[in-house]
Amino acid sequence: MTTEELAQGVQFTVDQRGRVTAVVLTPELWRRIVEALENAEDRKLVQSLRDFLAAGPGASDALRWDDVADAWA
Repeated sequence: MTTEELAQGVQFTVDQRGRVTAVVLTPELWRRIVEALENAEDRKLVQSLRDFLAAGPGASDALRWDDVADAWA
């Protein structure tokens, strides 16, 4: 979803001098904005993990499942 799509339906309340004093959103639009922010956060996390995983198990200090399975069972 683009910023332009998210901005549709936003209403601004202005004072007598024309300054914006409030923003009014529908609950649906608010949900869509929160969802877009969460998706952006998820993409950032995945990108950071790609670099970590690309380093390989040795460089990332990953543990082999066979070595720790008994402790987690």
